[in-house]
Amino acid sequence: MMNRKIIIWTISFLILSVSYSLSAQVLLPTELSPETKISLNGKWKFKYIPSTLIGDDSLFIKPEFSTDRWAFIQTPGHWELQGFAEPFYGKNLKEGTGLYRTIFSVPAGWKNSPVYLAFDGVQYGYSLWINGKPAGNFASSFNRQIFDITDLVKYGSENMLAVKVSTRTKGWEFDTNDCWSLSGIIRDVTLFHLPATHIKDLTIQTFVRPGKGIVSLKSILEKRSGMKFPRTMNLMAELRDASGKIVASRELIPSVLKSKADTTSYAASISIDSPKLWTAETPYLYTLTLCLNDGKTLLQQHTETIGIREISWSDAVLKLNGTPIKLRGVDHHDLSPINGRAMTEAELREDLMLIRHANINFIRTSHYPPQPRLLELCDSMGFYVMDEVPFGFGDEHLNDTSYLPILKNRAKATVWRDKNHPCVIVWSVGNENPLTKMCQQVGQYVKSLDPTRPDCFPQVGSYFNKIADTFPDSIDILAPHYPVTSTLKGYATRFNRPMIVTEYAHSLGLDFDRLESLWEVMYANPKLAGGAVWDFADQGILRKMPAKVNKNAFTTSVWLDSVTVYDNHGNEGADGIVYANRVPQVDYWQVRKVYSPVKALDDTLKCVVGQQAVTIRLINRYDFTNLNQVRCKWELMGDRSVLDSGNIGLNALPHDTLQICIPLQIPAKEDALFYSLRLSFSDSQAYQFYEKTYPIVLNNSKPDLLKSLAIKGTKPALKNNVVTSDEYAFFFNKTDGSINLTNKNNVKVIAGGPQLRVGRKTTMSEQANSEKSTPENNPLWIPYQISPSNVQVIAFNAQNLTAGYRYSRIQSGDQSISGKIEYNFTDSNYIRVKYSLKTDSAKGKAMEAGISFLVPPAYNQFRWIGKGPYPAYPGKDRLDEFGFYQLHSQDLNFQGNREDVVCAVFSDEKGNGFALIADDANIAVERSPEGIVVSHNAFVSGRFNKFSWPEVQYSFDKMEKIAGSFVIIPLTETWPAILQRLFEPASHVVKPFSPFYHSYDQ
Repeated sequence: MMNRKIIIWTISFLILSVSYSLSAQVLLPTELSPETKISLNGKWKFKYIPSTLIGDDSLFIKPEFSTDRWAFIQTPGHWELQGFAEPFYGKNLKEGTGLYRTIFSVPAGWKNSPVYLAFDGVQYGYSLWINGKPAGNFASSFNRQIFDITDLVKYGSENMLAVKVSTRTKGWEFDTNDCWSLSGIIRDVTLFHLPATHIKDLTIQTFVRPGKGIVSLKSILEKRSGMKFPRTMNLMAELRDASGKIVASRELIPSVLKSKADTTSYAASISIDSPKLWTAETPYLYTLTLCLNDGKTLLQQHTETIGIREISWSDAVLKLNGTPIKLRGVDHHDLSPINGRAMTEAELREDLMLIRHANINFIRTSHYPPQPRLLELCDSMGFYVMDEVPFGFGDEHLNDTSYLPILKNRAKATVWRDKNHPCVIVWSVGNENPLTKMCQQVGQYVKSLDPTRPDCFPQVGSYFNKIADTFPDSIDILAPHYPVTSTLKGYATRFNRPMIVTEYAHSLGLDFDRLESLWEVMYANPKLAGGAVWDFADQGILRKMPAKVNKNAFTTSVWLDSVTVYDNHGNEGADGIVYANRVPQVDYWQVRKVYSPVKALDDTLKCVVGQQAVTIRLINRYDFTNLNQVRCKWELMGDRSVLDSGNIGLNALPHDTLQICIPLQIPAKEDALFYSLRLSFSDSQAYQFYEKTYPIVLNNSKPDLLKSLAIKGTKPALKNNVVTSDEYAFFFNKTDGSINLTNKNNVKVIAGGPQLRVGRKTTMSEQANSEKSTPENNPLWIPYQISPSNVQVIAFNAQNLTAGYRYSRIQSGDQSISGKIEYNFTDSNYIRVKYSLKTDSAKGKAMEAGISFLVPPAYNQFRWIGKGPYPAYPGKDRLDEFGFYQLHSQDLNFQGNREDVVCAVFSDEKGNGFALIADDANIAVERSPEGIVVSHNAFVSGRFNKFSWPEVQYSFDKMEKIAGSFVIIPLTETWPAILQRLFEPASHVVKPFSPFYHSYDQ
């Protein structure tokens, strides 16, 4: 049983932990220097207790309490990611307490001035003691809190700081969100001091008028209680441009000449002629310096960078500096796989560079105010930001008025910290919460704190539709989640206020449907200001697992080796367009293409030999930038060679279209098979942000690759179900209808098939949509690669094999697809394959429909002519361009459908294999334990989103038949000259880009 002394301390802990105090909020000094500001980040002593009851350790706040046996913890950091406890996801956060201790020194020169301690973020609530005495508490994980510790510290000597962090303070649910619920001191801890009379607060508001920029300054000065303000006190503001030149200076005027209170207000307005305005495209920053003087003595100097811009919203259109803007956005969590919420500046910079290079100009900080440094970087790099008041979950408390002060304190702390950032253009009040009276009160409070920015309440789509017509007029911007394209089109005419789709095109796994169509609707409608894709990075944390993963098994995470994983907690955190370690996914490249601020409007070019020029239409999708700031390079390609190139000068105002004329002339003697025009666009920093390749149809005729590849030989012969020619041997099994194909060196190049293909590999998004289905009612056929249930030979001779195939659905024997597959054997040493299968009795949906063959595992080199390099599907194909490509079968981006393929070559590392010649076909490739599955698809559906089926999808009852044709040409180590010209030689082997041992949707 605890002694009386421990009981007393425990009771004091409990009293302190349930109170919710807002201590002194003052401006941090802007420069980290020993004279004004000292970082307390580093190794602290630590003990974790899996409970709120900490027993004898409640005395850890006493300096004499020994922590010799405690471990060290990196601060900032999470105790779960440093091995002290298991991590939990979302609302599954477990009860726990972290006890922290560190020693710090206060310089002797700080005596007689107020001393403060700032915590930028602690999950979830915390209390602190200085030298054994209580210093305060706070409970909002992502808000800064500053404590006045002047009367608790010893100057010129060591002091002891003790912090108790709990996962169970009132309102902890608001900070669990849809992410890993990690714990601890997660952001900077800073010790600083200010003069006895100092700047407590500064509000900067900027306005744009014709030919002028207005900078409104409001400052609150504070003095130590019991003291007087200096008689000759004055506050001066100096504004410098980016070169350091002073453009304005002004004295701030006090609102009250003689104040007896501890605070007094000062204000000034600065007018600047012909200012350089801040936008995400032109993030111009001025430097504001405030100097607080007592007569001739400088008491304090405070510096901030400011951007002159004005947010407005009128006629249901969101505007910046009076100009409508489009927000090409992404949602962003502060989370790295190693450091969790305690992201380093290097990690934040990496995120922002990846975001910038994906043509993204808008970041929604889901679901809390981000690290302060992120906003500073957004100011200077040029991003629009929606800053979120943190309450993501906790809906059960939103009618309980005892939580209203908590929510208002969170709102005040968010606005107080971030109100001067030019990048912040919208306040988001919570996330997907019911719009209760309390929530509306918090929104109104945000508006009272900052009327210069609009607010919004992001809502789940179904709930939004239910209450949309009753939204209070006080809410400036509507923010629905995950509309389908038809719904979004309806929103554009239904409402009379701006709309930002704060989450759309859910990037679960590698599916990511609808981005293209949704964005085009947003771009075309002035009321739709834009949206943010969910989500930037997978919410995966790096962990060791006790058991090895089966490399061939379905997974929802990403594995570095058999036991080391970026754990996404099932399908809940695999939402990124980049993986947890920031390797870009196919989704990233799709976003980059869709969000491009320049878009080419034509798809193909028709030319004739001797033609002097071609005309191409472009649209400028920038909001503020003339295309004369963009470099456009063109290259005329003959197969893989550059025949001619040049630069084109552009000139188009924002949102205008223009025609460019390219002096294109194909030489009459040029003998390339494939011609194309390649355009590339680079910004003022020489970053290539967009490219477009046009296949050229020359003289209205397509190239005849088959004619170039045909090798005249002896007529094929048939013996014992084997067709032989000079170049191959074709084996047919009359019992099961399977085939094998070897080249003339007796190397097997096709090892099985044909199977009916009626789907594709299961993905997380497919699972999320089908999780309520049973084998009997699932609209998808399982398995999706089906061997024939019945085979009948119709004709078989040296020139032709025609067989009837019946493929039955395992879940329902009365559903089948049947028809003919025909093989024509020629004396030109190639095999023409035709298939036509009727879908009369088939029901359900096909993600892909065609026929498949098995290629031996040794055939790891995949080359093709067509769109690439990434897999593409309806609604997810803008990322690809026509070209000549080669991938290794173990490459991260190998698997999937390729569009408009005219030639595909599969080979081993010596060159053995085959070429598949088709007419702008869909060719899909998949890895399997037995080898590579190669499919010719007659139908290809789009991809899933989480909880929604593809926008483009095919049903068997509307197909009538599944049909197609292609040619197979067996290859040996010695390739025909035309293939060596179109691709690299057979001996050219590419190594795979394979950053993972095993990963989802692969």
